[in-house]
Amino acid sequence: MVAARRILVVGPSALAESLGAILPGARIAREDHLLAGVWRAAREDFECVLLDHASGEHLPQAISAVRELERNVHLLVCCPAHAEPLAREWIAAGVHDYVLEPLMAGEVRAVMEGKTASRTPQANRAADSFVPVAMERPSNAELSDIAGVLRHLSDGPQTALARMAETIRDAFGAAGVSIRLEQHSHVAGDASEVLVQEPLRVNGAIVGEIGLSRRKTGAYDAGTIERLGAYARLLELTYSLARQHDQLRDLVWTDDLSGLRNRRYFDRRLAELVDYAARERGRVTVVLLDIDDFKQYNDAHGHDFGDKLLREVAQLLLRTSRESDVVTRYGGDEFALILWDAEKPRVPGSQHPTSARDLAERFCRAMKAHRFECLGENAPGPVTLSGGLASFPWDGKTEAELMRAADEALLGAKRNGKGRIQVAGETERC
Repeated sequence: MVAARRILVVGPSALAESLGAILPGARIAREDHLLAGVWRAAREDFECVLLDHASGEHLPQAISAVRELERNVHLLVCCPAHAEPLAREWIAAGVHDYVLEPLMAGEVRAVMEGKTASRTPQANRAADSFVPVAMERPSNAELSDIAGVLRHLSDGPQTALARMAETIRDAFGAAGVSIRLEQHSHVAGDASEVLVQEPLRVNGAIVGEIGLSRRKTGAYDAGTIERLGAYARLLELTYSLARQHDQLRDLVWTDDLSGLRNRRYFDRRLAELVDYAARERGRVTVVLLDIDDFKQYNDAHGHDFGDKLLREVAQLLLRTSRESDVVTRYGGDEFALILWDAEKPRVPGSQHPTSARDLAERFCRAMKAHRFECLGENAPGPVTLSGGLASFPWDGKTEAELMRAADEALLGAKRNGKGRIQVAGETERC
């Protein structure tokens, strides 16, 4: 009976609840995300997988991956009426049929029993022409490796490719695997001589390939190409999701006004670098910079002018920084920098890093020499910066201690006449 089937729903809980109400005896499992659904469909025995059309833009790739990893599952998509024209694309990708939302009991039962005479002849022919082909199911070790990739999507596309390369290498017993996908690439093992290759696509366009070198023992069998194709679809989906995660994280870490990294990113990166310095006897210097008398620019010219000034200062700081420096807008008219590779590991008795101090003073000199286009002819005066500099481990052994020391130094620079950098415990004029 239909009600006894094991069904996997990939989509919102409301969809699973609606299906459960129609099929009260069915054993229904659910996953929120496409990649998790693909992985679970390959790991467990389901008679039917129902994908929500809104699961993501990579639905066709997910359909292909489920179809190639588990040939015998009954694969359906749920969509609103306005998305029904997309059904042909889904069927071409490997879907048996689709149901419309909100779910109707009669339609759901008919579709699950294969009674779909109401569908277009083209759609039926596409579905009927699909002939299951026996293919080795992923082993528990493979599925465990894929689960590891899922858990680390936040590490970015390059790491996802590296993890998938190792998974594929183990799955095929290959001496080496090479992957190239857009600007990313990775080689696991010895892939100097590729014997089997499969193209990789993004949005339908071929943008790379995955290749297997010789097997460690024996030869590849006739099903290798088909199986590699299934892994290619899974790799494409993994890469796309990791890239989306990267893009979203980049937005979260970027200040909208200045285009610099924001305070959230600064706090995270400082914690990482202080930890690094504690392990490796490294040097980490925090510089807090504040535009002197910023309020008078806003009062005299308006907030739009103030925004232009902040953007111009931000670009000037970027141009006078090194590639490794962390330059952020900390808030308001305050900027925060992390200088961390200025000198070799410190030795007993070493003092404040002089190169960090020199670089901070260079910011001040650049500000004084720069002609700010946004000021025009009616500038109230030259734009100057005041700053406070504190270094690990002399001024603090934690992020909080460093920030407190740098902030106190900044206040000292303001009190002592502005337009200067003050090192924690000292006074340095720009």
